[in-house]
Amino acid sequence: MPTKSKSTALVTGAAKRLGKEVAMHLAAQGYDIALHYNSSKPEAMSTARAIHQMGRRCELFSCDLGDEAQVLTLVAEAFKSFPQLNLLINSASIFIPNQFGAQDLSLFKTHWDINFKAPYILTCEFARLVKKGQVINFVDTNAVKYKTKYEDYLMTKKALGEFTKMAAVQWGPNIRVNGISPGMILPPVNHQKDDRIKRAQQIPLKKVGDPKYILQTIQFLLGNDYITGQIIAVDGGEALV
Repeated sequence: MPTKSKSTALVTGAAKRLGKEVAMHLAAQGYDIALHYNSSKPEAMSTARAIHQMGRRCELFSCDLGDEAQVLTLVAEAFKSFPQLNLLINSASIFIPNQFGAQDLSLFKTHWDINFKAPYILTCEFARLVKKGQVINFVDTNAVKYKTKYEDYLMTKKALGEFTKMAAVQWGPNIRVNGISPGMILPPVNHQKDDRIKRAQQIPLKKVGDPKYILQTIQFLLGNDYITGQIIAVDGGEALV
């Protein structure tokens, strides 16, 4: 039987990859987990079982982040199940290369709906319902650059970074809002070539990252209550070159 926690985290995209790492880490720190997933139900159930084995409570919340109506109810549903909800981690996103200026705007819309509109809505709802807590948005180290190969994706991350700062101003002091910009932490998705070792030689620290660096940064942000509106690049210096 899971023990009752004084804190709960809603983590989006927590069934696999970095979102799973975050959910597992927070559970190990004593958080109950409201685990969001979309289509990865088997992975979500597996992650939930692992969290239960740690003695923490975990409930699954299915939501298509591209569906505004579903997104609008997600925080309320999590808050109903976990009245002690006090942390929102917006980690879910999509990353699909697209041609700059493409006439077909379907990918453009999908990127904006999932990568910006969803965390925007979730953060607003979190601030409205929770009253006191923290939000951590996952941005991207390349959001400070102007690579046109991934323009749909990068524009949403640029917007998310600016929203993070504006939200910190709007909802302080009760809600702290910060961001993390990961660099080469995980292998790429969508069957793209994994050339991280080669690319790492071009950045100041000359090594590939690891999820532990993201988790350490989360712990830092959770523990320092004099930080808000900051975007921390966890990228080995990649943003500098």
